[in-house]
Amino acid sequence: MKYFKVFIFLFFLNLSLDIYFNNAKEFYELRLFTKPLIIIILSVFFYLNSKMMPLKNRLIIFAALAFLCAGDVILLEDTPFYSFLMGLCLFLVSLLLYSFHFYRETTYDIDRLLPFLAVSLLIALMLIYLMYDGLDYMLIPVMVYISVVLNLMKLAFLRSKNVNRKSYILVFGGTICFTIAQIVIGLHSFHKAIPNKDILIMLFYGVSQLMIILGVLSTKHTKHHHSISTKN
Repeated sequence: MKYFKVFIFLFFLNLSLDIYFNNAKEFYELRLFTKPLIIIILSVFFYLNSKMMPLKNRLIIFAALAFLCAGDVILLEDTPFYSFLMGLCLFLVSLLLYSFHFYRETTYDIDRLLPFLAVSLLIALMLIYLMYDGLDYMLIPVMVYISVVLNLMKLAFLRSKNVNRKSYILVFGGTICFTIAQIVIGLHSFHKAIPNKDILIMLFYGVSQLMIILGVLSTKHTKHHHSISTKN
């Protein structure tokens, strides 16, 4: 991949600065630059390395990153334009775009799907149980959001037969990291305070997007995927 070493250095430097500014309230306003820059750096790297991808696929990923970036800005807590619900909606659109991209690379293997669905349902029920008293009017939006997050992880899980191992591990690992970040946000917001939540959220969130984009760029479709595409 082009400029990989420079990109990784800039990405983690900016992510580290953003985590520091998030925990040093006198510098919090600088997050107006560092937080969206996480996704902007990723977008530039993706643009430079995705020119061999079909245009439609590139546009879907760019759109997903754009909605994430907008959501990042809206979810800056100590700013006048902060809105949890609006940020949730922007992230929701981004996750749906990611899901649409990965859906075409999945195979619905019932033997793998059922255990995953059982675990996902257990996670969802546990989260709703813990957060229920604090959700109030946010109950339905949060339930929808949880479903979309877990569905994205499911699609990443079901890519195994259709893509190379590197892409599979990166994307699936990225969706796991993203899910962890969202669980921390949900529990902190609607259940009880979590120590060092700012560090945990931004670390898992930043790494999740890095892994997903690297996984997308590393994708090589297997013969199994090509045979399914031909049948369809």
